[in-house]
Amino acid sequence: MTRPQSRFLQVNTFYPDYLMDFYAARPQLQNAPYDVQMDALLDDEFSGVHIWTRPLKAHGFETLNVIANNPFTQRAWMRENGYQVGEKVDSAFATLRQIHDFAPDVFYTNDVVTFHSGFFKAVEKRPTVIAGWRGFPLPANADLSAYDLILTSFDRMFGEAVSKGAKHVARFHPGFPEDSPILREPREIKYDVVISGSITSQHAQRINIINMILEMSRETPGFSVGLFTAGAQFLSPLAQQLNKGARWSLEMLRTIRSGRILVNIDVDAFGGQPPNMRLIEATGAGAFLLTTHHPELVNFFEPGKEIETFRTPQELFSKINYYLAMPERAGEIARRGQERCMYAHSRSVRAGWFAEIMRGALSF
Repeated sequence: MTRPQSRFLQVNTFYPDYLMDFYAARPQLQNAPYDVQMDALLDDEFSGVHIWTRPLKAHGFETLNVIANNPFTQRAWMRENGYQVGEKVDSAFATLRQIHDFAPDVFYTNDVVTFHSGFFKAVEKRPTVIAGWRGFPLPANADLSAYDLILTSFDRMFGEAVSKGAKHVARFHPGFPEDSPILREPREIKYDVVISGSITSQHAQRINIINMILEMSRETPGFSVGLFTAGAQFLSPLAQQLNKGARWSLEMLRTIRSGRILVNIDVDAFGGQPPNMRLIEATGAGAFLLTTHHPELVNFFEPGKEIETFRTPQELFSKINYYLAMPERAGEIARRGQERCMYAHSRSVRAGWFAEIMRGALSF
C-alpha cells in the first residue's frame, strides 16, 4: 500500500519593493495563471535559501507555495478556484481559503509576525503542525502560542520563541540553491568591495563599518565600493549619496559576485553567531567573503582557507588592502568556500534535514 503524501504549505510574505520591481520588469505576468506566476517567482529565487516547496517534492511531500501579500498571485488563485474577487484583493481571506482548500498537514512560514497566533483562530481546520522560521529578534508583542515548532540558526531564539509561546524550537540552517542559473554565468568584477543587504536600527555595527568604508573610498584613489541597500536612511550622508539601491534575488547574487571582496556584518542582536543568510549566499555564489569573526564559524567554513574574517575595523581595512593586493589568494579562498558550500550547505542537502524535521514534528 502506497504511503499517502504529507501536505506541506509554505506561506511567505515578500518585500513589497521586490514585488513591485519584479512585476514592473514582467508586466505580462500580472494576469497570468497562478502556477505560471509562482514558477517565475520561484525561478527568480527571492529568499531562495529559505524556500522548500520544490525541494520537498523529492522527499515525498505534496506542496503548495503561497506569497500572501502578492495581489497578482492571490487574485489568480482566487479566480481559478471559484472565488469572487473585487478590485482589491483581501490577502488574509485568500490565505485562509488556501489553507482550507489545500488542507495541509504542515503550515510553514518565514513570517511569524504577520501570521501570529491570532491569525490561526480563523482557520477552520487546524493543520497538524504549524511551524515557522525566525532569524531576527522578535517584537515585544509577538505571540507564537499557536506554533508547534520554530526553526532558527541562533541560540537567542530558543529562549525567546519559547517565552512567546512556541511549543518547540529546533536548530536549522538555510541552504544555497546549487542549480541557480547565476552559477552558469561569467563573473563580471565591477568593484573592489561590495556591501549588499538590509540596514535597520538593529544593525549598529553594520552602519558604523559601512560609513567607515565609504569614507575610506573617498580618501583612497582608485578604491571602489558598491553599496546596495534599501536602508540608506540610517547611513551617513556620504553613504546615502553613493548607495545604488537594493538588489533582489538573482540580481542580488550577481551583485555580490561583482566585487573582489564582499564584506558581511551580522545583525547586532545575535552577536555575530553564524550562519546568517549572506554567509551561505556569498560562498554559494563564489564570492570572496570577509565577514565578522565568530568562534562558531569553523562549524561551517574554515577561516583563512574558505572565507576570511575580521574582529575590528582596523583588521577589516588591513585585510581589504591585503587581499586587493593578493587577488590570486582571494580567488583561491572563494573557490574553496564555494566547494564547501556546495557539498555541505546546499539546498538539496538541507532539504533532507528539513524533511526529517517536518516528519518528526508530525509525530509530536
